[in-house]
Amino acid sequence: MPTEQTESVALHSGEYVERYNRKPLDRVRALASRIDLAEDDELADFACGNGMLLQVVGDRIGTYHGVDFSNDFIASARDWARSKGLNNCQFYCDDIIKFCADHPAQFDVATTLDFSEHIDDALAVSIYSAIRSSLRPGGKLYLHTPNLDFFMERAKDMGVLRQFPEHIAVRNGNAIKDILIHSGFDASKIEVDTIAHYNILKVLHPFSRLPLVGKYFEARLWIKASV
Repeated sequence: MPTEQTESVALHSGEYVERYNRKPLDRVRALASRIDLAEDDELADFACGNGMLLQVVGDRIGTYHGVDFSNDFIASARDWARSKGLNNCQFYCDDIIKFCADHPAQFDVATTLDFSEHIDDALAVSIYSAIRSSLRPGGKLYLHTPNLDFFMERAKDMGVLRQFPEHIAVRNGNAIKDILIHSGFDASKIEVDTIAHYNILKVLHPFSRLPLVGKYFEARLWIKASV
């Protein structure tokens, strides 16, 4: 395994997983309400972490496929699914690009929730190209990520506030859209929206309607891209 990937796996293992396991489901539940799902859909949750999305949508879909490169995260996800007796889910500790090459045109829905900020542009294009190839015609990708235009992310980018070490590439909506276009998605089938933060900062979202400065209060990006 390349040194950079080894370091990235280390950042997303151990204590990071323990912290993630303590996060409330409410934020993922709110995101899941924005995903169009059918009861026979095959959903691929890329960078699935501890399978929080499964915990919310497991009874709304046909099969859930959770993919992550962290053994610790996959173990946590499997433990939860086993404790609930779920049998419509599979987990893979695997590289996303390799996984997609092994599953061409298989999925109706793909998700990357709080993932794209962890990878640089070149890798993002490679990964989202692979994800696109794993979607069936008419399939949809849903992407959630911090918004660089949000005033706190701007402050982190300038070094005024401390950034999470895992967040190496926080972007704004235009930058994410460009990456998806370079990954083969049709620009006319990419929808970029902004949503409120999931923590106390959500109280600031109404200020996003202000002229001129409104974009600095748009904390999170929600993007839908269709094949």
